Amino acid sequence: MNIAFFSNSYEVFESIPREAFTLWDIFLVSPNTSSPYAERIKDPALVIVDTYSLGMDFLQLIYNNKQQWSCPVLVLDHYTERLFIDNIIGKGANGYLLVHSFEEELLEAIEHLLGGGDYISTLLETYKGNAYLLK
Repeated sequence: MNIAFFSNSYEVFESIPREAFTLWDIFLVSPNTSSPYAERIKDPALVIVDTYSLGMDFLQLIYNNKQQWSCPVLVLDHYTERLFIDNIIGKGANGYLLVHSFEEELLEAIEHLLGGGDYISTLLETYKGNAYLLK
């Protein structure tokens, strides 16, 4: 199964647990908003969008391509506020992970999404007290 990981952060891509690469074919796509290269991605089982590095505007490009991809979308960002997360899910994402808990939760999130479920980071409450996240 192919998983397209849209990010401008090779550091985040390198933090993917090695086990994930034995289970799925995960590849990094480093687009920019003027050239998203979305047309190169053929039949992914899952799309992961690192809006933390790409920005929320890029997420709209992904949503615009959902008609050609019938797969779930997992968003990675730093928001802990329910309003922001509900907005992301309301626009069509199937899952949301905190960038701070990416390594710990990625495998579980992928399994839920590929199994037809939704996924919201289970560590949101843990990070809510962090002043950095309340910006």
